[in-house]
Amino acid sequence: MKRILALSLTLTLAFGALTSCNSSPAESSSQPDPAASGQGSDIVDVSALSLEEASERAAAVVYDDDTIVVRFGNAGALGETGPTACQYYCDLANVAFNGKYRFDFYPSEQLGNETTMLENMQMGLQEVMMTTLSTMATYAPDLNILDMAFCFTSSDQAQYFIAQNQQIWDDLDEAGFEFVAYNLQRNPRMLFCTWPLETVDDMKGMKYRIPNLPIFEADARAMGATPVVTAYSEYTFALMQGIVDGGDAAKDAYYSAGFYESAPYASEVDFAYPFESIFFAKSFWDTLPAEDQEVFRNIGAQVEAYYNDTVHDEWAQMKEELIEKGVTFVDCDRQSFIDATANLGYELQETDLFKTENLYDKVLAWNAEFDAANPA
Repeated sequence: MKRILALSLTLTLAFGALTSCNSSPAESSSQPDPAASGQGSDIVDVSALSLEEASERAAAVVYDDDTIVVRFGNAGALGETGPTACQYYCDLANVAFNGKYRFDFYPSEQLGNETTMLENMQMGLQEVMMTTLSTMATYAPDLNILDMAFCFTSSDQAQYFIAQNQQIWDDLDEAGFEFVAYNLQRNPRMLFCTWPLETVDDMKGMKYRIPNLPIFEADARAMGATPVVTAYSEYTFALMQGIVDGGDAAKDAYYSAGFYESAPYASEVDFAYPFESIFFAKSFWDTLPAEDQEVFRNIGAQVEAYYNDTVHDEWAQMKEELIEKGVTFVDCDRQSFIDATANLGYELQETDLFKTENLYDKVLAWNAEFDAANPA
């Protein structure tokens, strides 16, 4: 099956059946050696370019037969903050190298779903991707803890854990991925339902949508709900049909995916702190000159700053619109949810869900270190 997928995608890309967002011409899937290409040797400083300026200048870049094509995939739809950040990265890279590379962005699963895109990268069919960092728990199991309810109290605290845990980076490196940004802070995860969730007791009997991942099942059961495995693409339909009563999502996704239309009661319990990440296929990354790698990392930091400055401001506006649309933001007892999940970390570290032994104990120690260094 993977061989069929690889052949199909290679032919599709080679003959231009897929069209990138900037409508660039079709190209061969075989890439020139970046280190051997002399084009774009004068790197342009893009550090001051805004989203709009980068887009305008990228449209004027001229490419030729020596241009190295870079395929950047994402599952999100155009107009959402994530895909907008992806396009910004592509535009900045194209301007910075002035024709040496051409970053083509494929949103909305044009290169396949997230699992397929990860396989694409490992097979050399795709060079760059953005996805939620915890998705990479398939390769680095310790990342599962990012989705554990109330393990962290802030995005910054969670980032401290990610930076301290070398096992994560060893696993991702071994899997063949090189990260240039991993602190694109999404809004915290909240709960929503067809009825108000004021305390954790209100979740008893709730048919709670989860992906087919053990950590989400553990969260749901700890809070008293009945987990129902449902694909994300079927989430909205499942709510409409009453297959599930509600579930959780990052706050902005509650709005953008339209979950509020069927589940108009939202409880901002902020039980987990998700991140988006941008990474290269290591097989491609290792062919790049060191100075080019540095530029790609700097662009990653620039896009990260844009994303973080944007996403929280956008939520404030989304929340106002949701209230106008009839959504009720429940005055919930957050502590009751915290208390219900108090033993979850200890229980999970006794399973094989994580790679590091006694991971939850280590996380608690890292959390304490972070809090001591960053008093409120």
